[in-house]
Amino acid sequence: MKLWFVSMECAGIAEAGGVKNVTYSLCKEFSELGHDVTLFIPVFKCNSWYLLTEVQELTFTVNVSLCNKNESVKYTKAVCKKGNFDVVLIQHPSFSEKEGVYTYTENEQKLNPECKKGEGHKDLLFKDILFQKSVAAYLSKIKTDDYPQIIHCQDASTAVLPAFVNELRINTCPAYVVTIHNAGPYYHHEFKNLEEAFWYTELDKNLLGSAMNGERVEPFLLAVESGAKLTTVSEVYAKELMDPCNADITDGLSPVFYAKHVVIKGITNGFDYERYNPEDKNVSKLPYEFSPEKGELEGKYKSRKVFMNEISDNKDFSAPGIKKYGFLMADETCRKEIFIAYHGRVTTQKGITVLADAIPEILKKNPYVRFVVAGQGETRLEENLVKLTEDYPGKIIYMNGYNQAVVRLVTAMCDFIVLPSFFEPCGLEDFIAQTYGTLPIAHKTGGLNKIADGKTGFLYEKNTSEILANKILQVADIMKANPDAILKMVQDGAASVHTRYLWKNVIKNDYLKFFKEILKNFNFTY
Repeated sequence: MKLWFVSMECAGIAEAGGVKNVTYSLCKEFSELGHDVTLFIPVFKCNSWYLLTEVQELTFTVNVSLCNKNESVKYTKAVCKKGNFDVVLIQHPSFSEKEGVYTYTENEQKLNPECKKGEGHKDLLFKDILFQKSVAAYLSKIKTDDYPQIIHCQDASTAVLPAFVNELRINTCPAYVVTIHNAGPYYHHEFKNLEEAFWYTELDKNLLGSAMNGERVEPFLLAVESGAKLTTVSEVYAKELMDPCNADITDGLSPVFYAKHVVIKGITNGFDYERYNPEDKNVSKLPYEFSPEKGELEGKYKSRKVFMNEISDNKDFSAPGIKKYGFLMADETCRKEIFIAYHGRVTTQKGITVLADAIPEILKKNPYVRFVVAGQGETRLEENLVKLTEDYPGKIIYMNGYNQAVVRLVTAMCDFIVLPSFFEPCGLEDFIAQTYGTLPIAHKTGGLNKIADGKTGFLYEKNTSEILANKILQVADIMKANPDAILKMVQDGAASVHTRYLWKNVIKNDYLKFFKEILKNFNFTY
């Protein structure tokens, strides 16, 4: 198959959220299976180049009509060294001036106080549409023999592309797949009304009018109306998206999907084990090697001592991208206490308020629990975490920001990771934790349902601070009373990730079948 993957981000090139891992793994695995893969991605200031080789400027540029102006776009082409797939890089100042893919950085706020750290780019819709129109324009410039059979769009920022390709009215249109990575509030990249949608897209107003969610025009609905097949990143989240009762966690989309009889295919994301393998510290970036699958955890506990000595107790600790608040007190062996991690975005969706409210109750009832929180996001929530480190000295530490080696160590050195998300399309942190022998304690929602309760982790039903506190206290008791049972769960969790959820297996067992089924029912003239 000739496959085009279209994404704002990709691991090793331009990184922001979990979409980067999915994009990279899809491109890599399909290419290694012998398919002809091309990735389309913008060039941001934050782009890395170490994965790319043979970068060359193409012979053509295009003028894209956008907001009553013509925008000149350049293309360069490269090959990704790992995976051996082609990459078409789209260049325009609206991308290259940005230090982040979707949001402003701390440095950008210093340069311009109006560009608040963590807030979305003011020209987000302009960037989205420019990127998608540029991909469509590229298609119009190449030979028919080079057309893709499937264009796979990643999330709302690329979901209007099928409509733009249809506008070309070419003889051989590809099939379209659009994956919903997150349909929660703030993730839709929607147009606030019909006129705004027309201003940016210049699409037929009848088409735009068929994609309404209240007064807003939704990219995911435009994809459906343009003939795209929708997928999402777990089977349970697909059911949640099609359930009209979930208007709150989908910002009104699920009732519209239900009313339009939209079918969404759920394929649980895979995991790129090779990028995290704890048995190879050159890959894992951890201080010591260990094997949770084999029940060999000595390196995990040695890594904990490194964290305690070099990070927690080090007043002068500094690492690029990370600011430390608080410290931890523990027994010399670092085995008497129970260490619980949180790593992820510090946002309302992730249930940070639930965790923050549960911590005082947990510490009051069990003085041996220690919390290590890592992440960044909403200022108010970050401030609450900093205050907790002040209110409970020695029992909670907050690592504000992101540094790959530091956050991997945070996850690997803990006994458990807590995932109190109100909704979670798939979840990646549970995979990473299980790979490092750290059992997840998670709210039973969306993709977190892939955790087998009592076998590869722990799930709880209602997402309140009281219920979360009780669950963590219960798990702490189990660990003290029956450590062998916990060790068995550690082994089973690590093995599950390393077998069922390897990207290679997800591609062969799920995506490949799905793509072939699409093409079987699609009329091509290749």
